[in-house]
Amino acid sequence: MIKFFVLCLRGASISARFFLSFLFVKYISLEFQGEYSLLLTTITIMTLIVGLDFYVYSNRYLIKNRSKTEFSILNQFVFHLLSYSVLFLIFLILNYFDVYSKYFTILILILIILEHIGTEFFRIFIALEKALIANILLFLRTGTWPLILIYQLLFTDIEITIKSVVLYWVLASVLTVVISFLFIFKELRSLKFNINKKWIMKGLNVGIIFFSATIGQKIIEYSDRYIIDSIMGAKSLGIYTFYFQLANLANVAIFTIIISFLYPRIIHFIELKDRKNTFASLKKLQNKSVLFIITYAIIITTVLPYLLELIGKPELENHKIILVLFLLGNLFINLSLGYHYLLMGLEKDKLLMKIGLKIAALNILANLFGVFYLGIKGAVIVFVISSFLIFILKKKAAKNYFTKYDWKN
Repeated sequence: MIKFFVLCLRGASISARFFLSFLFVKYISLEFQGEYSLLLTTITIMTLIVGLDFYVYSNRYLIKNRSKTEFSILNQFVFHLLSYSVLFLIFLILNYFDVYSKYFTILILILIILEHIGTEFFRIFIALEKALIANILLFLRTGTWPLILIYQLLFTDIEITIKSVVLYWVLASVLTVVISFLFIFKELRSLKFNINKKWIMKGLNVGIIFFSATIGQKIIEYSDRYIIDSIMGAKSLGIYTFYFQLANLANVAIFTIIISFLYPRIIHFIELKDRKNTFASLKKLQNKSVLFIITYAIIITTVLPYLLELIGKPELENHKIILVLFLLGNLFINLSLGYHYLLMGLEKDKLLMKIGLKIAALNILANLFGVFYLGIKGAVIVFVISSFLIFILKKKAAKNYFTKYDWKN
């Protein structure tokens, strides 16, 4: 029942954001959709930079030491306060050189910080196996502001701009953060301010290693957008991201109903040195992910012609193959995630970093050539190849360390 409700929440949020993109394409332009997708990408990347993947250490610690929830959360946010201070200084410099308008600079700064806090609360509740609370908060943060914009597009004459998108996003994030604090206080038994500098420094060291791996992964996911925008323009980017969002619906659903429930178990069973249950959780994650991707691919490719007819943009008709390629790449990505969390549980962070950075370097070079010679089809082909290589490398590494680990059974 909980999984069903979680799926409904996540489905409502995903549907709202996709329907918003659909309306942007239909009623505004493909160019606006391209600008909007770059905004989403930039905020995502900045949120990652602010967090430095400190959560990898803190959440792993939280999963393995449930009795120290207060200690972990307090010290995690002490670190984040320091990272917010650095971000604030960077934005002061940008404001000094008038890179953006003062109002928009402040708005983006606030949004990045609020998005990061909201993301960390989501991760904390997932680590505590409170998936329902996590997804209620996620819906408030990612589903409410698209619904407001959808209402304006359909029923009012209010002009939609990138600034108005950011403003509504900020308001939704404020609401989410306030409610998140109310939820988290219920999980805390005491509020002892036991700040541990060594714990924070260890978390920073682990985070930086893992952050390098994440940046590699995000380069594979997002570098193509900036390259397409610079070489081909916002319209081509709008076409590309439209199909990306269609394919990404499957990824979000898989994380919501499969991965978010199983990855804490993988890490927990590794801590217990329980080989049988670790392997069973890994296989369950992969098998369910493959089944979901195949089912979704059949449904979405069947519905696609009707969807394109409703949008009425001939440019989209000429690039339908992109969706199939995205789904193939997503298949490899989701298969690799089981091995990713296995290596994460085994604390092979440097190995994940090396894999991510190697593929990222190849990805950027391949995208430059792919987009220049083949356009947006070249970018998605590079995505498929990169995803496949990540899957192969993580699978090989996971199998190697899985057999060497000191299991009890």
